[in-house]
Amino acid sequence: MLENKKPVRAVVFDLDGTLYLSGKPYPKAVETVNRVAKQVPVYYLSNNTSKSPVFYENRLLRMGLPLFDGAIISALSLALQAIQREQLKNLYFFANPEVFEWFAAQDSSLNLKSSVEDAELVLMAYHNSFDYEELCEVSWRIQRKTRWWVTHSDFVCPDARGPVPDVGSFMALFEKAYGLKPERSFGKPNPEMLAPVLERFAPDEVLFVGDRLYTDFELAKQSGCRFALPLCGETKEKDLWGLSILPEMIVNQVSDIDFDSLLENIQK
Repeated sequence: MLENKKPVRAVVFDLDGTLYLSGKPYPKAVETVNRVAKQVPVYYLSNNTSKSPVFYENRLLRMGLPLFDGAIISALSLALQAIQREQLKNLYFFANPEVFEWFAAQDSSLNLKSSVEDAELVLMAYHNSFDYEELCEVSWRIQRKTRWWVTHSDFVCPDARGPVPDVGSFMALFEKAYGLKPERSFGKPNPEMLAPVLERFAPDEVLFVGDRLYTDFELAKQSGCRFALPLCGETKEKDLWGLSILPEMIVNQVSDIDFDSLLENIQK
């Protein structure tokens, strides 16, 4: 373990591009996470809002990954909490049907298909089954300067066949068309994503493992957490050239991280 570093007391894993790609786990990723979870709490954090937290819970359980209540941290939950804090009721929610239904079930008082005239907020998740009419519905509302939030701002989402457009690409479309940007983004690199973990542990006791520089590494820097970068996802070695600050650990995949050293001195 590096000198003057505290033992890691919690590990947060990104999902897509870090532990798996298109639902297929990377070699030894599941075994590695299970080994870590025997010593410290393991959390999972993803910007992918194309599926509900229930979907991810079931996916991780099928893979054999360890879970506890609250282990999955979702930008959808942060967005819902913000809506409730501001007492907003009339929304237009741009999301896949499964995510729409999950969101509606969390708070039945919300109108998620408000009219152009009545909408107080447009909330945009990663919707990969929309038709052109839905895109127009969003545009008609934000053109009226309706408040506009996004669950996250990733430009692409990893896929086994190659990266596909994500919410950040939709944002760029509307900025190009209308010169407008969303008011808030809840996913990485927003430090709020790590709030449930940092309520229990100091930042330098938390290791975040993720495959992206502009979301994962940026989140670690903003929150003060330690960071490990596996090169199995979006970031490649050439992307590190010229960076003024490098991740603490750079490995080929999650199973290459020296967790035995990082977790030493933890009481079992």
